[in-house]
Amino acid sequence: MSEFKGAKAFLMIPPSISRDKDLLKKPKSIILMGEIISMLNVTGDFHMSNKTIAEILDCTPQAVANYLNLLEGKGLIVKNKIAVPANNPKSEKSQRILGRTISAGPALVNASLLGWSNSVDKGSKSVFSRVVNTDLHKYNSLTEHNNRTSNSSSGKKEEDPIREQIYKKFFLIARKNDKLKGKATNPSLDEIKQLRSLLYQCNIETLKAIEGKFDVKMQWNMINDPFAYLLKMLRDGVAIDKNWG
Repeated sequence: MSEFKGAKAFLMIPPSISRDKDLLKKPKSIILMGEIISMLNVTGDFHMSNKTIAEILDCTPQAVANYLNLLEGKGLIVKNKIAVPANNPKSEKSQRILGRTISAGPALVNASLLGWSNSVDKGSKSVFSRVVNTDLHKYNSLTEHNNRTSNSSSGKKEEDPIREQIYKKFFLIARKNDKLKGKATNPSLDEIKQLRSLLYQCNIETLKAIEGKFDVKMQWNMINDPFAYLLKMLRDGVAIDKNWG
């Protein structure tokens, strides 16, 4: 999957953001916010790298990091780490950070802060729905896929401990033959995104069945690309669940 390179037509910047006195001191943070909102309307999350943002804004990646911290401090965005279980059998909690995504923060979600109306009950919610329209995409943000901690103001959902345990087991199984192969088995960023999505689309019993089949296949060292094979099984599982649902 190629990286999103920015809006093609125009940026969406609410007046309350474009007129924010703190942001006006760093105007490129306003442009960045426009890029973020525009992408949220397309994919549901913002996953452009700091390096790519720096190229668009003609600044350094460190400046981009500062802009993001400023926007996050104002509650306009929420940064979410993309993490996978680390290849470390001594610690189940160890993680490897692959990157980050960005979702709408509580101040952006709160329509009354957009400056287009004085209160929510006077229509700001309907106005805001045209700025960040959650119905424009079918793709769930990695906030939900990858970081399901409870935080209703930022749109996050509570994680399912059973699914998360199966998620960890998938990694243990996929890496079962790493010593024999002499290399670490790690999924790509796109595979992680698909895996997190499918993890919460499959029924629990389907996930357990896939886990068992995956384990048997790996025991016999019958899979050259474990995560590609796992994703195919999960997609098939989702299709079966829908047909029988």
